[in-house]
Parts: sequence; structure tokens; C-alpha cells
Amino acid sequence: MAQRRMFSQKVTETDKFLDMGLTAQSLYFHLGMNADDDGFVGNPKSIKRMIGASEDDLKALVEKDYLIVFEDGVVVIKDWLVSNYVKKDRYTPTIYTDDMKLIGLDKNKRYQFVSDLEPERNQVGTKLEPNCIQSGSKKNSNFFEENPQAQRGQGINAMEPNWNQNGTEMDPQVRLGKDRLSKSKDNLNTTTSTTLNSYYKKLESPKSQNELKAFVNELGGDVVAFAITSMFENADRPTFAYLRSILNRYQQQGLTNLAAVQHDNDVYNGKSVVVTGAKPKIPVYHLGE
Repeated sequence: MAQRRMFSQKVTETDKFLDMGLTAQSLYFHLGMNADDDGFVGNPKSIKRMIGASEDDLKALVEKDYLIVFEDGVVVIKDWLVSNYVKKDRYTPTIYTDDMKLIGLDKNKRYQFVSDLEPERNQVGTKLEPNCIQSGSKKNSNFFEENPQAQRGQGINAMEPNWNQNGTEMDPQVRLGKDRLSKSKDNLNTTTSTTLNSYYKKLESPKSQNELKAFVNELGGDVVAFAITSMFENADRPTFAYLRSILNRYQQQGLTNLAAVQHDNDVYNGKSVVVTGAKPKIPVYHLGE
């Protein structure tokens, strides 16, 4: 593996980068120095602790679109190929081959999830394969088209995945927060469908996919989509086990509509003030397996 790393001014001298805190900037450089030859880092949290950065610094890099976080906790630097070139005689392929299969390059040579790329874009290092085409593959092409019984309550509109996963916190454009309640029903349905379809495609286990379908049937697509969003915003390591624990708690408490789970989430995160004389009941998250 090459020992020298480069950082392009096209990335690190922008206002977006410089507007971040100094510890977040420092974390980006340290992740870059510890990345393998494909830009993957297997121990981002150890590096974060080593330099005294916080979880918010890591989230900032995700929110600002500098990192992709995978379900196993590995991260990849999105602008890796913009900054770095490793000669073939010094290049060592990444060991995170399963994660590598999930990403491709956009027209600016930035890593993106294959499901978020345009159909004509090629997967990294390979020719375009049918199972990597967003709208052309029959396999898992659309969760709601193949499972119409899952369209509960909100009448979710089926559409192709267009969800940019950003790891621990999703992009604000796809959040299902309170501001979404003031939007039209069609916009809410579109966001819900996009979130569910995209997360469903990222689950490798058929068992997990079937569990997700069952939760949608039981609680409704908008509730499950909100739980997915909440998980990526709050979990240090967002996994399906974590999501399962949230959805099981919704079932146990009988929370089956979006307003109820949003209020529950606000209370848990200290954003909601209970004005009655009763002591508010604070839900406890069990992180599962």
C-alpha cells in the first residue's frame, strides 16, 4: 500500500470545507492519511478518538458529503480519486470488497452508491452490469410494485430509488421531520417510497428484507421511513438490528402514525416540552443484537 496521500485544493480550499470546524477538517485529513489505496477506512471511530474529534465532527463530514458510511461501519472518502492516484506497481486493492461493490463513480469521479448513479454510469472497475442498473434490473427493481400490500395508510407512490445515504445522518432533502407535515401528501409519499426502496436494496439478507416488509405492513410505510431516517441521524452505527429495536418499540407502544412517532422522537431527544403536570415518559432504546 502506498504511504503518501494527496489532498486536492478543489476539495479542501472550498468555502464548504473551510466552514466546518477545525476538528472536523482535521479528522478529514487524518482519515485521508489512514485510508487504503481505494480510499476506504476501516477504523474511523478509532481515528476520531485518537485525534480528540467528536461524533459531531464525523457527522459533519457525512452531512457535507465528504464521506460515505457503510452498514459495517467502514467509511470511504468520496473525493478520493479527485485527490489521489496510486501507480499500479504500488497499488493494493481494498479488502472491503463487499462495500466496494455498492459504489460507483459519477461524472466528477466521486464515489456514489450504485443505486444513486444514472443508469449509464459504470460501476467502479467493471463494465456496466444489468444488476447495477437502477431502473433496468427486474430483481428488486421496486419494493412497492412487487409488494402492493405494503402500501398501507398513506398510499405510497412507487418510484425508482434516488436516496443519497450519508451514513449517520441523511441529507436534509430527504428527512421526514416536522417540516414535512406542512408539505403536500404527494411529496411525503414520494420521500417515503424513495427511503424505503433505497434502504430495502441495501439490505443484503433476504431475512432482513422480509422483516422490513412485515414492519411496513404492520406500522405503515411513513412510520418505517421515519424510523430509518431517525436511525441514521442518531445511531453511532446504524444497523438493521438498531432499526428493528426502534420498530419493535413502536409496535409495543402502539405508535402507528407519523405524528405519534415524531412526537415520541422529539420527547426522547429533548425537543418536546410536556406542559402537563405529569412526568413525561422517556422511552428507552434497546439496541438489539
